[in-house]
Parts: sequence; C-alpha cells; structure tokens
Amino acid sequence: MSDEVTTGEAALVRAVRALDQGDIETTPDKLERVWHTLSRQPGGTFHAAEEMLVRWLLKNMTGTKDNFERVRRYPLAWNVLGAVFSWIPLFSLAKSLADRRFVAVLQQTLKDISEPRTTPKAVTRTDGADSDVEMGDVASPASSLIPRKRKRSSSAMFILDAQRAAEGCLQSAEAVLDAIRILLSRCDLKSLDGTPSHRMGAEHIKSLFSTSAVESKDFLVPFLAICNMAVDRPEKGSFKEQSLWISNFVALWDLHLQSASDGTDVALHLGSQSLNLLGKLTGIPRPRPVGVGTAVQERWTRDLRRFLARNIIIPSKTAFLNSRSTEIIEIATDIMQHSAGIAYPVLFDLFTNSLRIFGEKASRKDYEAWLQALFDSILEKLPNIDTGRAQAAIRAVMEIAAARDVPLSISSLLATCKSYALKSSQKDWDLLLSVVKLNPDVFLIPKEGQALLDQILQLTQKPDALSRQDLIHASQFIVILADGYAKGRDLSSFIKIWLKYLAAAEPDTDSGILWGRKELANAVADLISQSLNANQLLDILDWLSEQTGHPESMAKIPILGAISAGISSEEFINVANMKVFDGIFAKKFSRKELPVAFSVARWGAAEKCLQRGTAEECGRIWTQVKPNVEHVLRKSSISKEETLAAFKCCTAAWIANHPGGVYEDEVATLTCSFIDRLEEEPESKPTLGDSKKVTKEAHMSWIISPTSRLINLLVGRNGTIPKFLLSSIIQVESGAESRSALATSSAVLDNENNATNQGPVTKLVDTVISLIQPFKGAKSTKATPSIRAAVQFLIDVPVEAINRPQREACMKQLISQLPEKGKYENDGFEYWRAVLSLMVKLMGSSTFYEDMSFSHLETIGLCILGPGWPIEHSNFSKFVMEPNRPSKDDRPRDHIREREDLKQVGELATLTLRQMTAGGLEDREKTYLAGAASHLLANTLLLPNSCLWITLARALVSAVQDAPDRKRLEEGVVDLQELKRCVLNLAEFNIETHLWHGAGIVPILTSLEAVNILEEQTIRGILYPLVPKLREASNWLLDNGSHAAGWEIHMFLAKHFTKTMVSPLKIKLPAQDPTEGDGAADQSHFSSAITKGELSEFVDVVVHGADEDTKLGHLKRLLVDGESEERDAPGRLFIIYRLLQHIKGTRTTPAASSVGFDLAQAHSILCNRLSQSNSLALFVPIVKAVHLILDQKAGCMTQWNIELTLSTVATICSVTSSVAASPKTYKWLCRLVETVIKRHRIRLDGHFHILVTTLQALLRRLLSRPQDAWSYDTGAIAKDGNKATSRDQPQTRAKLFSRLMTLVCEPTDASVSRSQAANSLGSEKDKAKRYAGQYMYLVVMQYIKLHLEQAVPHEVSKALETGMNSALDITSQDMLKLMNDAMDPSGRVIFKELYKQYHKFGKWSGV
Repeated sequence: MSDEVTTGEAALVRAVRALDQGDIETTPDKLERVWHTLSRQPGGTFHAAEEMLVRWLLKNMTGTKDNFERVRRYPLAWNVLGAVFSWIPLFSLAKSLADRRFVAVLQQTLKDISEPRTTPKAVTRTDGADSDVEMGDVASPASSLIPRKRKRSSSAMFILDAQRAAEGCLQSAEAVLDAIRILLSRCDLKSLDGTPSHRMGAEHIKSLFSTSAVESKDFLVPFLAICNMAVDRPEKGSFKEQSLWISNFVALWDLHLQSASDGTDVALHLGSQSLNLLGKLTGIPRPRPVGVGTAVQERWTRDLRRFLARNIIIPSKTAFLNSRSTEIIEIATDIMQHSAGIAYPVLFDLFTNSLRIFGEKASRKDYEAWLQALFDSILEKLPNIDTGRAQAAIRAVMEIAAARDVPLSISSLLATCKSYALKSSQKDWDLLLSVVKLNPDVFLIPKEGQALLDQILQLTQKPDALSRQDLIHASQFIVILADGYAKGRDLSSFIKIWLKYLAAAEPDTDSGILWGRKELANAVADLISQSLNANQLLDILDWLSEQTGHPESMAKIPILGAISAGISSEEFINVANMKVFDGIFAKKFSRKELPVAFSVARWGAAEKCLQRGTAEECGRIWTQVKPNVEHVLRKSSISKEETLAAFKCCTAAWIANHPGGVYEDEVATLTCSFIDRLEEEPESKPTLGDSKKVTKEAHMSWIISPTSRLINLLVGRNGTIPKFLLSSIIQVESGAESRSALATSSAVLDNENNATNQGPVTKLVDTVISLIQPFKGAKSTKATPSIRAAVQFLIDVPVEAINRPQREACMKQLISQLPEKGKYENDGFEYWRAVLSLMVKLMGSSTFYEDMSFSHLETIGLCILGPGWPIEHSNFSKFVMEPNRPSKDDRPRDHIREREDLKQVGELATLTLRQMTAGGLEDREKTYLAGAASHLLANTLLLPNSCLWITLARALVSAVQDAPDRKRLEEGVVDLQELKRCVLNLAEFNIETHLWHGAGIVPILTSLEAVNILEEQTIRGILYPLVPKLREASNWLLDNGSHAAGWEIHMFLAKHFTKTMVSPLKIKLPAQDPTEGDGAADQSHFSSAITKGELSEFVDVVVHGADEDTKLGHLKRLLVDGESEERDAPGRLFIIYRLLQHIKGTRTTPAASSVGFDLAQAHSILCNRLSQSNSLALFVPIVKAVHLILDQKAGCMTQWNIELTLSTVATICSVTSSVAASPKTYKWLCRLVETVIKRHRIRLDGHFHILVTTLQALLRRLLSRPQDAWSYDTGAIAKDGNKATSRDQPQTRAKLFSRLMTLVCEPTDASVSRSQAANSLGSEKDKAKRYAGQYMYLVVMQYIKLHLEQAVPHEVSKALETGMNSALDITSQDMLKLMNDAMDPSGRVIFKELYKQYHKFGKWSGV
C-alpha cells in the first residue's frame, strides 16, 4: 500500500509540474491528467503537490485578461480545487488560500458567472446532463470528504463565448459552489476530531471571509444572482448538491463581521435579490414555473425564509419595539421599488408570518403597529412606481392581509381604495373584496366611508362594465358588507340599501341577479336573529310595508323571504310571521312579470309561514295562496323551480292542517293528485344548457329527504306505500338503478319522521316481503332483479323495524324459493348468499315460521356450497385413491369464500337450534330437534357435503350442550353421544385423507373448528395420532404464505396438545408486523397476516394453567436461546410482552426459580436490546416490555435494573439515529423515567446523579435540533396563513419533560413512603424535596446553556416553564447564588429572566 501511495504522489507531482509547460490552450488536457491522477491516488501523508496545484490554479485565475477568465470559468479547474480542498491539512490550506488571495478570486469568479453575456447555439451538452462533474467526495456534508471516483464531463468547455452563455455560467457555478461547499464543510468545527492545528487552520480559513457586511456583498450578491438564474431556466434541471446552494450562501454570510447595522445592510444590498428569489420559489404573488426540482425548491424556500427572518424581520421588529425606528423598513421598501410586484408581497408575507413562527412576547398592539408601519411605507413608495406594477403589488399585499386578517388602520385602507381600487376607469374588484374582508367598517364610517360605498355600489348598476369574474367578486363584496353591517348592529340600514339597489335594477339583468342572489339572502337570514331584536325587526317590516311602489313591491319579495327564513325564536315568530306573509302577498303580480327567483322566494316564505303559524293563521294563508297553488301544480311544468317550491308549500299546508284540520282534505287531495301526475311524468335529465331545470328525481329526493313528513302522511291517508317509492326501491333492471334503489331505501330509513312512526316502515316492509314470491315455472330457479332488490332492502332495514309476524312471513317466503334436492343453479350463488345473510338477521330474534324443518338449513347450505362429492363409507378407499376425481358441481371453487359461507351457515344453524333449546321443550321443539338429530345420523352413510354435515352437526351439539334442559334432551330426543362420535370420526377421516393445500384445507379446518366444542379428553384420545400430520400441515402452510390457515391449526395444537410442543412460543411468524395492526384485520383470508389479537390468544392458550417457573422458562427461551433474527422480530417481541403480562413476579431471585431465571435478568436483556434497536418497529415493543416490568413487577427489580434503565435512556438520547429522533421514542423514554421516579424513587437515594444525567440528556435531545426544524415542527405556515397540522408537536414533548421535573421536585406520598422509625419526626416528602434540591439546579443550568446554543421556540419555552419553576422552588438561596456565579454574562441574562418569571408566576405565595 505504501508503494502505491508513493507512486501516486510521484505521478501527481509530475502532473502538477507539467502545468507550467505549454500555452493556455493545453490547459484542459493538463488539468484532465491531474484529474485522473487524483482519482487514482489513494491518499498519503504529504500534500506538497496538492498545495502547488492550489497555488498554480489560483495564480492562473488572478487577472483581468481573457485567459485568466477562461480558467476562472472552467468547471474542471474548480472541481480539481474542490478535490484538493478535501485533502490538504487545513493549516497549510489556509496559508495557500491567503497567499493567493482566494477570496478575491472567488469574488471575481462569482461576478463573472452571474452575468451571462451571449447565448451561442452550440453550448448545451451532448449528453443531456446538467452536471458536468460527478465526484464521490462531494456527496454531502455528512459523507466522507475523501474523493473516491471522479469523472469529467463529456464536453469540456474552454471556449470563452460558450462559458459566458447562461448555460455555461450555470455549469461553472455548479463546480464553484460545490468547491465552496466542500471548503465550508471542512471548516465546520463540529465535524473535526483532529489536532489543534486543524482547528487553527479552520479558523484561519473562516477569517478570510470575515469582512464587513458591505464588503461581503461583493460575493454574496452574485451568489444570489446565480440562484435566480437557475430558477429562471426555461426547463427544470438539477445540479450536483444544488439544494445546498442557499445553505452555503447563509454559511458565508454568517462568517462576516457582525455589527448593529447588519439588518440595514442586508435590506440595502441583499434584500431585493433574495426577496425576488423567494417570490419565484413560493409563487407570490402568483405561481410560476421554476427551473429547479421540487426538493430544491422546498429547501431553498426554507433557507431563504430563515435568512430573511433572522437578518431583516427580527432586526426590524427589535428596532421598532425598542425605539419605534422604521429605518430598516424604509430602506427595504425604497430599494425594492424596481421589483415591487414581487418584493413587496413577499416582504409583507414574511412580516405577517413572523409572530407565528418566532412567538415573540411583544404585545399585540406593538405587533400591529409594526405591521402598520410596513404597510404605510409600501403605500408611500407605490406612487413612485408605474401604475401597472403598483396595482399588482398592492393587490397581492391586500390578498395576504385579508387571508391572515392583518389589522390595518381604516385610514390606510381608505387611501388604498381611493388610490388603487377606484382611481382608474377599470375598477379593481379584487382589491375591494380584500379590503371588505379585512375590515368592513371602512365603508361604514360617516361621510368619507359612506361616500366611498355609494361610489362602489353605483358600479353594480352598470353590469355591462363588469366582467364575469368581477360579478362574482361584487357578489361576495355585498355578502361580506352585510356581515359588516350586522356586526355594527345596523343590519336595518343594509336591508334598506338592499331594497334600494334591487328595486333600481332590472330583475333579469346581471345587476338584478347580483342583488338577488341566493347567497345574499342566506347570509341575511343567518344574521337576522343575531343582529336584530323584536322591536328592530318590527321597525324594518313597517318600513318595508311603506314602500308601495311597483319596483319596491317586487324587490321586497326576496328580502322578506330572507327575513322569513331567518326568524326562529318564538318572540320573532309572534310579531313577524304574518307581517312577512302580508308584505310578500300584499300586491299581486302576473306570472310573466315575476322573475322565477322571486316566485321561488315567495313560495318559500309562504311555506315557512305555514310551518310556524297557528291554525287560524294557516287557514288564512291557505285561503290566499290556494288559487295560485292549484294553478301551478295542475298546469305548470314539473321542470320549473316554482313548481317544486309550490309543491313544498302545499305539503306544508297539509302538515299544518293534520290531523283533522278544516282544509286537510282539499290540501291532501291536491297533493296526492300532483304526486299521481309526478308518477306519470316520464324520466328527464337536464341538458348542459338547461342547468336550472328541475328533474323528476329532484322532486322524489325532496319527498324522501330527512326533513319531509310526506311519506308518513301518504301512508296514513291511503294505507299503502306510494307506487313511486316502491318502484324506486324494488323495480330495478341495471346496476345504476340498483345503486339508486339503495340510496332511496337508505334515505327512507334514515328519515326521522318515518323512524318515529312505525306505520310507513311497517307498510313498506310488508309490501317488500310480499314481493318475494316462489320462482315460477319448472325451469325457473333464478331471482329477478326486483326480488334481489327486495332482499337487499330487508338486509338494510334495522332489525328493530321488523316485527315477529313479518320475520316469520319473510322466512316462509324465502324457504318457498328453495329448490328441490339436486336442482341447484350454478349462477345463483350470490343471490343465495344474500338470502343467507337475511336469514341470519331474521333468526337472530325469536322466529318460528310455518313448517319449520331442519332440512331447510341443509338446503340453503347446498344452494351456496354446491352438492360436493357423494361419498359413502364403503367408498372411502376409492376416494382416498382418487382424491382429484371431479365433482358433480363443476363451478369454479373459491375455497376462501367457501369457508366464509360455511361459517355463516353454521351461524344460521346455531341461531335456529338455540331457539329450539332455549325455552320450554314442547312438542314443536322436540319434533324439530329429534328430526334434526335423526337426519344428521341417517345421512352419515351418504355425505352430500362433508363440510356442511359437520358444520350442522357442530351447531346441534353446541345447542344441546348449552341448553338449560340438557338432561331431558339427551334422554329421549337427541342422542348426543352418538352425534359427538360421528363428528369425531368424520373429523378424523377429513384430517387423514385430505391434503392441506387447495380444496383439502377447507374440510380440515372445518373439522378442527367442529371438534373444538367437545371434551378435552375425547379430543386427545381420538386425534392424538394425527398430531404429527397437523404439525406438518401447520408448518407447510405458514412457510407457503397461508398464514391464517396454518395459524388456525397451530392454535388447535397449542390448545389441546401443548405438551407435545417442545417450545410452543417459538413459532414461525410472517414478515408483517402484527403489532402494527389493530387486531381487527381480515382473518378469513388464508394468506393474511397474523393479527395482534391472534397472538395474544395464542400466548393465553399456551400459558393457561402453567406455573410461574414454566412461564419463566418460556421467557428465558425467547430472550436467551432464540436466534438473533427471530429474537428481534416484532411478532416475537409482542409474544414476550404478552407473556410478561401473565408472569406474577413471585420469583424475586434466580435461585428462587427452578430455571435459574427471573424478571430482573429479563429486564437487563431487554434494556441492552433497547439501546441497539435500529427501527421503531423493534423499539416500541421492547420499550413497552421494559415499562411493563418496571411498573407492574416492581418487586422484582434490583438497584442494578433501575440504574440500567436510566443509563439506557441517556444513551439513546445521546446517539444520532432515526429511532432516537422520533417523537414516539421521546415519549416512551419519558414514560420510563416517570415510572422510575414514581415506583422506584427510594432506590435513587445515593444515586441521584444518575437521574440528573438522564434528565439532562432528555433535555438536550428535546432542545438540540437543527435551526430550521423548529419553525416547521411547531407548525409550518402556509401561504394562506393557516397552520399545518402535526401529530407530535415539540411543545407536547416539552410538557412531558416538565412533568418529569415536577414529579422529581414535588413527589407524591406514595413514591417516597417507607417504613418510618417510631421516633422519626420529619416528613418523607420534605426530605425528598430537600434531597432533590441539592441536584436539580444542574438541570436548570443545562436548560440555560441550551438556550444560549439553540434557537428555542417560545411555545417550547412556555411548556418548560412549569418544570423549571418547580426546580427553582426547591433550590436554596445559596444554591441560586452558586448558579449565578457559575454562569457567564449571557447565561445570567437568561437566568435573570427565568427567575423573574418564576418569582412573578411560578412561586407559591401562600395565598
């Protein structure tokens, strides 16, 4: 290896020396030789050649001639520099860079490549790549900095014209910025573990960039220009490590000499470029395509927001709050005038986001004044900008302000409206809408505001001047304006304005539609009860009644309709109900002159008045509207909106007169006649150009809607279900009609008016049951679509809605459809499955239908399962020899579905038989049960379907065994022992003869399920010889993906033959994590994963009846003897957890156990494994097990276990991994420490330093986060100002830590109780507090130290205050003085504020 290094170094020396030979045109070839030499060199201890290379390159980059510029722009030159930057020791590198004025070279290079000059045609790459160099040493800051493999671009660009083009500049920038990244990453002291000279070299390199902010702009401004150039590319492209470009920019800025004027300098020199770049990335004010990928876009956005917030927003806010200085704001808005369309909205977005992100403690008033200062500055600068850009800028700013509800002053908003919304001939409704959203009071103030409002509302009278979008915005403006009047307690004034402009407009014009929109009426209706009292409502109604002109009388209709819809209280109804009706119907209008919307509002108001009126009032209303209602319902087309509205009004009149009202009969007759007309109407659908047309389905939907009582009335009047309803539920011929029928039936059943009155539902159920008729014809055994729909309807009906006679009638009808033996249609199985589901539902309640017979159960089973194979006992040997012989049932067999069908048949049989055995044994029950037993025993010799037979036999045996009068049943009705014997024999036969894959698995599983109900001894005696085969079957099924089937067999063996299993809990589990499920997964599929519930049941079965030593033996084998890959499986860990729940913990030492193992040893093993977990899937079950032992088996824990727990928590907090960084991990670690404090506090005496170390580690893990992570973890702010949701907020974890602090400093009585000596006078609680007070100050000091190192959000600090206050509460004055002396001035500032808050809010005052 040393020879190879020596050879490589010599080759590099020769390549570097050759650089001085030849002219400038040979430079690419020479650098290529250097490049290849570097890629082959393994590295050495001497770096003279590399230093020579750096000096030569920087020397040939320094100068103003074209040749020097060609080298500066050449990507390979910077790639070589980046490579040697990662090799040369920092101390030597710093000297070389300083000698050759590296910063000046870098500054000139960035300036050159940030200004593309020409765009030659042949500049683009031939390979289509964006990156010209790919190097292993520049992968990421966290990766190794030593280059492994380097390759050059396929097109080396050394032509100056090509280099000066935009694409050439970006290729050069890629190499330059990557070299900067490598240099900065090497100077990151956190990644250094070398000698002090390395640290000194890093500081020397940093000092090269330690210039003033003004001088730093010379290379930072071009840096931003390059980023802007990349974003402006016409097509998206990616460069190497492009996402880190802005991070490197920020890192360079952080190296400058900081001063008090940094905020001003950034705003002056860097603000415009950075805000423009951020606007392009975030799509403010409007989204636009960008030339970078999504990942790069998100990273740049985050880094830029943080940079601007730290260097413009925070300094500006601080200066304003401290001295009311707006210097930074003025400079920023002044310097950005040339790009105001983007820069102003982005700046305003940053300012309005700052409070949410940084959580300042400044008062809301100060915050609002600061935002107002920015807005005023923007308004002041806008007149200096051309009109188009100024209009776009203020519109975007106001959109942000309206979305985030920014409190701007009324005067500034008035100025905005006058200068920008209404000044030009083309009015800006977008801007007006933003202003009214922000503060409607702008238009409500006397004189100036009212005049402005009049000017705006006059625009609505000229609809031709408004675009379609402007009409929408104008409508929204009016709705929000109404809300503003309501909040100002002056809704009456808005109603007068409404009438004024609605009366002045033509109803069918855009202006009339604008003021007559349904949205406006709904908004006013919602505001009536909130904004008016009874007297005010009467006043406005009286005023409306005085407006008798023709336009005003017509315009009053939608207004009074809105008022009618808005009154709901008894007080309002009493004074206004009839006044509203009289006002609407005071004047008659011809049907031609009344617009459709007004007519609909008229009928709607009449409907409301009928619903709320007294009998006398309803009679007067009906008398007045009857002629019009009759005309509309008999003559008008049902496709008109007013027809549906009149129909609703008529229905309301019927309800108002029901029951026994004066006009009930004539109203009911009119309603029924319209429904008859509706039924005769052909189906119609609205065309694309006729969207307002009301279809027949719309009428039907309203009739069955939850608010309608019409069905109830129709059934009560006619005694039958309406034909249209029955046909819509039952008469279906297609899939679409079937879905519509299901929706209709669901709506009928969900209607509360129907549910509370059994009449309609009972009639409907009776009618539907009557449709289930026997199949007609000798060859017809198929159900029609109507019968299928009837069955589905009955399945959907709640079982409570079907009474016993209906259940029995339905069962009789269903049984009548059963085919004769042997006549089973192969394509009717889906229907019979639906019938089976309905039967199970019906038989769940007491149901004894006519001619009830056990054979019906067999028949329905054969309808679904098919006849199977006819097998006689005499043909057993033939069947065994021909297991694959074809069945008479030639349909495709779905064995998974067949098993589900068998279970459902078994459920039906169990429900039916339990009804026979639950009550008294009368002749009916005896006859049925005796027939069932004899039928099963007689058919044992000829098995139509062995699975069906054993399922039915199991149901009969189970019902007889659980019967209250079992003895009488066994004496003369059912031969139970013979049935059990037959079940066992058939089960034994199925297991012996069937294969465990394909069709054979169903009989095996069905047999095992059947014998499970028999006596333990009987099962063991008969099936013991088959245990090896069952075990083999289980293993094969588990290995081949049939987890559910294999697991079922395994569970059977564990339950009945546990002693035959050497290590029953060491089982094969699927790769899927069972602990992640909820235990409710689909267990029917043979290849589904094993669920959590199944694992729990398995462990319960295995350890049932076992003693403590046996359980500990199982635990030892799982923890110690298992293979590592199995031992760490999540499923295996869940078994351990479940087993720990069964162990009582009576063996407190290994010697006390016969297996030499106890829970203390188990705890130690689990703790060691916990710190080695590499995924949450492993970590969570392990930490749950550790927590269980600590909490529920506390008596088994030793001092070692407690200290190991705390050490493990501290270790996990100190490592860097995805598991340690997870919020779920932190939550569980806090739980472990909490358990130690609460359950094992006495063991901490003399060992408290370990607890303090653990608390410090938890606090460090909580607060030590990347600077950009906090703002997004606490809830990222979207462009609309809403907070992004997050399940694990950092303040939640901070509250967990505070809880630990309070548990330590304010212990409970139970945690510190111990046997006290008779002469003990002190309180154990006080002793524990005094003892903790000697140590907890260290945690407070750690908290202060981390506050100096990290930018901690306000929410997190607030959540930690409780814990810190509790620590300060038990810390003595002497210790507080010691803390103060131990801190530096910065720490004392934080400590002073912390103590001030504690003294003010956290200290107990005794009051």
